[in-house]
Amino acid sequence: MQEKLLEKDMGNRTCRTFTIQGAFCGDKCFPSLNQYIAELGRNPRCGAKYKKQYVMIATNAIRRDLGRFQTDKPVILHYTFAEPRKGVKRDYGNIFALADKFIEDALRDCRVIPDDNPHYVRNFTHEFIYTDGDPFIRVEIEEVETT
Repeated sequence: MQEKLLEKDMGNRTCRTFTIQGAFCGDKCFPSLNQYIAELGRNPRCGAKYKKQYVMIATNAIRRDLGRFQTDKPVILHYTFAEPRKGVKRDYGNIFALADKFIEDALRDCRVIPDDNPHYVRNFTHEFIYTDGDPFIRVEIEEVETT
């Protein structure tokens, strides 16, 4: 089941949503920080390959669900990580640490946000759930009015 563009108006704030769905790293959606560090230990060049691969996965989901959406406003990113109910349960910090960075880089590369620095990415939230279906990462982009 693919998520379609979700747009809602919350007063002065607009939210758009995209979903990265599927098991791209074993039975998980994205690798954990520990897996990434282990790959770097095997070969330092693996880091760039890993990043390129998972930024591309995020980029494809952004282009599919958001089209040509762009904002120059600051945003708050709300992440929902759905992990498989069966199997090894990962530490929450290991789940989001790497995914956050790769997804923010993909948002920047797709020009959804001008940059992933604190001026444009003001904050983020993380929610974790377990699913019997495919794992996914849902990202809600909430535009914030500047005062």
